[in-house]
Amino acid sequence: MILVTGAAGRLGESVVRLLVSEGREVVGTDRRTPPDGFPTTFVEADLCDGGSTRDLVDGADAVIHMGAIPGPGRDPEETFGNNMVSTFNVMRAAQQHRVRRVVFSSSAFGMGWAADPAAFVPKYLPLDEDHPMMPFEPYGLTKQLGECIGAMVARSSATTVVSLRFTNVVGTEHQKENFPLDAPTTEHPTTLVMWAYADPRDVAEAHVRSVDANLDGHTSFMIAQPTTRFAEPTIDLIKANFGDAVELRDGLEGCASVISTKKIEAQLGFRPSRDWRET
Repeated sequence: MILVTGAAGRLGESVVRLLVSEGREVVGTDRRTPPDGFPTTFVEADLCDGGSTRDLVDGADAVIHMGAIPGPGRDPEETFGNNMVSTFNVMRAAQQHRVRRVVFSSSAFGMGWAADPAAFVPKYLPLDEDHPMMPFEPYGLTKQLGECIGAMVARSSATTVVSLRFTNVVGTEHQKENFPLDAPTTEHPTTLVMWAYADPRDVAEAHVRSVDANLDGHTSFMIAQPTTRFAEPTIDLIKANFGDAVELRDGLEGCASVISTKKIEAQLGFRPSRDWRET
């Protein structure tokens, strides 16, 4: 059985439906009721309750942990408390029940989203998994610390953990109506991780593929579509916004994304391929 937390959310339900379409046994959980027509067993629960979480996880072969307060727009204390306690409870329960695999919905916001778009200056581009996580706000911090919990669990048990760092999930209709966006400038900047975007179909597929991937310990993967949300060449945008302050590495040709997906391509054989230019 695969337990999916946050299953009443847009992405969570997409993951559940994809798993069910593949014939997997799935249980969804959330603290709010899912929409009508939910395709499998659903259990309403609060993951901040350790006992309830342990009961839910008992019997699972894998857990896809997507349940969280999303993004930095909510109350900082509520976001930090909810996301940290729920993630700890899920990871700890997985360890106690000898769950084979946990897939954790992390976020590229942990790399450096900031309310001040000019605050995050990367060490190099494109961003990859070796670049340090540099959160500026509590939501991103919960994702960095969630990965730390996953690494601890993987070090101290047979449970393996995959963390998926995606950002700015944008559906097809929004892409059609709004892309390309106005290019960022020093006068009107856009936080770097928001130059990138992720298609919900690719994000869902990445979660499902991660369930059975042949990986040890804790592994993190960046996820983004192959291009930015802008029409201008990426290197031109980087130089206009950061000057010579950022080291430029391979993979930024044309309108390429500022987030590299080479690692997930190499280790999972998965490449986010949908592009708003082809929508």
